Amino acid sequence: MAIGVLKGIGLTGTAITIIIISFLYLPVSFLIKKGGLLKDSFPLKTKFQLSCKPIQDLPALCNDFTIHEESSTSIYTCAQNSIVNFVNNVEDNYLPPYFYDIEKKKASKLKITNFPEDKKVHFKKVKLYKPKKGNNTLVYFINEDEKGNTIEKFEYLPENKEIIWKSTLKHNLIKYASDFALVNENELYIINKYNTNNKWIQLFENALTKSSSKIIFCDEDSVCKVVAKSIKGAGGIEISRDKKNVFVSSSYSGKILVFERKELTNSLRLSYTEDLEFIPGRLFYVSQENENVYVFGYRSILGLSKRLFGTFVEKLVKSDFSIQSPLVLGKIVKNEDKDKFYGKLFKLKTIMELEGELTYTNNVKDRDISSLAIVKNDKPRRQSFAVSWNEKTKPLLCNGFN
Repeated sequence: MAIGVLKGIGLTGTAITIIIISFLYLPVSFLIKKGGLLKDSFPLKTKFQLSCKPIQDLPALCNDFTIHEESSTSIYTCAQNSIVNFVNNVEDNYLPPYFYDIEKKKASKLKITNFPEDKKVHFKKVKLYKPKKGNNTLVYFINEDEKGNTIEKFEYLPENKEIIWKSTLKHNLIKYASDFALVNENELYIINKYNTNNKWIQLFENALTKSSSKIIFCDEDSVCKVVAKSIKGAGGIEISRDKKNVFVSSSYSGKILVFERKELTNSLRLSYTEDLEFIPGRLFYVSQENENVYVFGYRSILGLSKRLFGTFVEKLVKSDFSIQSPLVLGKIVKNEDKDKFYGKLFKLKTIMELEGELTYTNNVKDRDISSLAIVKNDKPRRQSFAVSWNEKTKPLLCNGFN
């Protein structure tokens, strides 16, 4: 009967199949307990709104970036290889990393020096680290490969628009690395989300095991160990500024997991769980001095379906049919209220909820804006930068926020 209703509003059989697949990304408990299916009808009201425009010089494929605040420059990774592209029958596509001069508003390909010739440049995620000693800045990438992902370490020279290769972290436990958080220049926590890079098997894992992700710790000697496991769909990871807590988003359970880190052993102990009213994605800091971890998330399964398969489904819908997908931006702050004495160590503060049209001057499609994955502040110029999940949207320049 339900399928008949969907067909009645103009959805083809293929489109219905895609929407059903997207339901595999969430547990039934989220749909039942939190009203996840219908959350689109009850958006939050927040005063702050975001207005963005594309950065024309950067490729639409750019899906992650980091800002070097000292030089007012940024590095973008550009890749198109998600499950969405796989379902849409789009071939994987990787571009070299890009350098962007924020002040001059100019983009160019980043010069890569000393990188082994036998390695492909399939960079997906990027993060910067500035050691306490010395003036150098280090940049790290996840380099994706069918035989196993690696973490590549470079020195960043913004004045030359250049990165100089230093070392590779390779280990069987991080063959399917999807995100990472740096403790220092040689130690890091890594999410190993799946057990394969094969997209069909990843879909199978989503359906049957809900992607029991692992957190791996690797030290300066490239010795790696599992420090947490059985996390349902780990979407992102960050470490607190004081290195005492590790934050992990669990997409399938709708939670932020807070682990206490033991400095001597680098082991993790789950100390707190923040139950969310939305589906969390990446975790990120918005600037160097900011102490809070931020997260974007969808308030419903329909919103998630639109993010995953919006471009594909639009081609198959035969009538005027649309799905609203409010997107929440929140930050995880230390709890200073009375209930902190009862174990509520952190709480999520909602900054804004995007529900389609943002401002009258917005010149980016609503669907593109409501697919934001990560945003970072550029306070000196009172602006921010963002990237979207939508593979057709260029990186964005937006108004600043707190």
